[in-house]
Amino acid sequence: MRVPLDYYRILGLPPNFFQPMSAEQLQQAYRDRTAQLPQREYSLTAIEIRNQLISLAYRVLSDPQQRQRYDAEYRASADELANSGVMNGAADGEFDEDENAPSKSFDRNFDRNFELEPETDRLSIEIADDLLIGALIILQDAGECELVLNLGQSFLSNSDLAADSDAQSDRPDIVLAVALAYLQQGREQWQNDRYENAAVSLQAGYSLLERERLFPDTAAEIAADLEKLRPYRILELVSQPESHIAERQRGLQLLQDILRDRQGIEGTGNDGSGLSIEDFLGFIQQLRDYLTAAEQQSLFEAESQRPSAVATYLAVYASIAMGFAARMPALIHQAKILLLRLGKRQDLYLEQAICSLLLGQTVEATEALQHSQEEEPLAVIRKNSQGAPDLLPGLCLYSETWLQTEVFPHFRDLATRTASLKDYFADPGVQEYLEALPSQPDYAIAEYQFVAPADRATDRNERIAASNGQRQAIAAASSRGAGELGGRGDDSSSQGTVAVLSNPAPVTASSSATATSGVEATPPRQRRNSKNRPPRRGSYDRGKERSSGAIGFGSLKIGRLAILLGGGTLGLAILWFLISQIFALFHRTATPPIAQQPPVVSEQLVVELNQPPVAIPRPQPKPAVPKPLNRDTAAPVVQAWLAAKAAAFGSEHATDKLKQILVEPALSQWQKRVQDDLLNRRVRHYKHSLQVNDVKNDPKNSDRAQIEATVVEVAQIYERNRLNRAASYNEKLRVQYNLVRQNGNWRIQTMKVLK
Repeated sequence: MRVPLDYYRILGLPPNFFQPMSAEQLQQAYRDRTAQLPQREYSLTAIEIRNQLISLAYRVLSDPQQRQRYDAEYRASADELANSGVMNGAADGEFDEDENAPSKSFDRNFDRNFELEPETDRLSIEIADDLLIGALIILQDAGECELVLNLGQSFLSNSDLAADSDAQSDRPDIVLAVALAYLQQGREQWQNDRYENAAVSLQAGYSLLERERLFPDTAAEIAADLEKLRPYRILELVSQPESHIAERQRGLQLLQDILRDRQGIEGTGNDGSGLSIEDFLGFIQQLRDYLTAAEQQSLFEAESQRPSAVATYLAVYASIAMGFAARMPALIHQAKILLLRLGKRQDLYLEQAICSLLLGQTVEATEALQHSQEEEPLAVIRKNSQGAPDLLPGLCLYSETWLQTEVFPHFRDLATRTASLKDYFADPGVQEYLEALPSQPDYAIAEYQFVAPADRATDRNERIAASNGQRQAIAAASSRGAGELGGRGDDSSSQGTVAVLSNPAPVTASSSATATSGVEATPPRQRRNSKNRPPRRGSYDRGKERSSGAIGFGSLKIGRLAILLGGGTLGLAILWFLISQIFALFHRTATPPIAQQPPVVSEQLVVELNQPPVAIPRPQPKPAVPKPLNRDTAAPVVQAWLAAKAAAFGSEHATDKLKQILVEPALSQWQKRVQDDLLNRRVRHYKHSLQVNDVKNDPKNSDRAQIEATVVEVAQIYERNRLNRAASYNEKLRVQYNLVRQNGNWRIQTMKVLK
């Protein structure tokens, strides 16, 4: 089998033919490579095979004659590659080293079937099939995840090797190498902003481990990366052109999944993304610019049912935007009802005034402005209404500007639209809907107590006349506002050509029903026949009063029975009148009108990156329940100690790692031993294998435990840069570790060799 490696690369050295490296430099490189152990999940057999390849490279390059021949072949192949750009193959070179060592030769680089950037071919060597895992580990250490994937997948898909028991013994390690290569490739693609490609790579690695039922810790690490990647994938997918329907739908589905895991926009559920509530609100705000008005309306209306104040507010914006652009005032009516409900806690009178204006309810719009505490917008509205009997001109001008600059830019299908109140009210469908609006105040519909205008028309003919008059007032005010706007260069928002929505988005049956929640759901065309409906209960009762009074006082010449009947009827009428007056007096006393109460002063609901739109309390972290130690959690503790021991006694003498796993008195004891080795210029290279035999937790103290483990320790001891074979050893020990938990982490306090 050929692998794209050379001996210099195996040792981590650059080729230098003009100034050959000394024997000491080669020896130091060999020591460093053997001391740098790969991830602990690899088996000892795989690590030993890797070290065989490192030893092979060291033997060739440390022998002057073999290195001279190797360098000659290396230069010839490199020159040929530089001149032609393609490695045509050089003559095989046999080396007289170990008769059992695999033969080596130079050949073309291993062909790769992945999407990679064009690269020059590499030198390669031929190795035995059973050394493949060692080559994969070396390539992985060099960051060549594509080559690892190519070689590893070829092995895993080779049906001939599937029947070879010797080859299958290396299968778990090769599966691990391929999965880690997928993980590395996915993270590199993530860094390069290729989020969907990263998800494909990570999912491939996770699926491989799940299918093979191996290395659950690595599978959990990949799964965690997939969850953290979801917000990036959503933004990448929904930002695609609208013609990419499948990609955008996949992004919306991922958004639904992450909202479900978080339990809503303001939810405290764990979605694995690592985003705080504030960060997630910023993500939603960023995401809105890539969604259409219909997509936002569907999304936020569903989320508002949790309930969610943020989703409700965003649903209001979507309904207003879609209702105005598509000439569907029913959606604006729905937005107004939602605003009235939200207004119990927020100062949303300005938005209520705009909705009332778009529904032709000028009196309610003016009343809402009187309650608003937003001084800056009100100042603009008053300034643009100078010389007018009311604030309608300024409100019309402000509404157009607000729609154009604050609402439309956050919808991908409306960002280039122009807001024109004149065109909106000129639409026949809008006129028909406004005429059919019920006379009941929207405040009552929204369960929101408010003093209705005293001059509100109760009769249908009067209401239609009032509606026509209001539309005329709005048209006149809009014309005045547009005229004033045209004279100001700094506030212009309606100049230029008015864009007409050529293909308004249809509303489904479900959305239409939702759009009129809390109001009459009858379509506008059916409401034109509302004059045939039964009279309201109030008018019917007043008719009874008038007829009963006529009977009591207009028929005095009839018999006694008629007089008694008339008197009884009159008495009942008077009694009913007194009861109704008492009830009305009690109701007025118990519930004073809100118009007499001080207005609510609060900030406007705004979704921003660094400030949540509503006051959301931070969830208190739940106290962690200490878990007892078991064999699965005990092994990493001992592994951490063995790794810290190897680093402390190695060439770097990294004693700081001892503090991460040891506490007194063990810490001082081992620090002293490291200091003794430093004084004697002694270096120890360790290789360990571990098997946890037993774990005992202290029943009286949950922060203490004991581990009994079998440790195979291979030590090569160098004194003054020379191997001391007599002091080196290979021992199998049974060790008892006494542990204590500090700050939630297990530390080794004492240890004892049992055998």
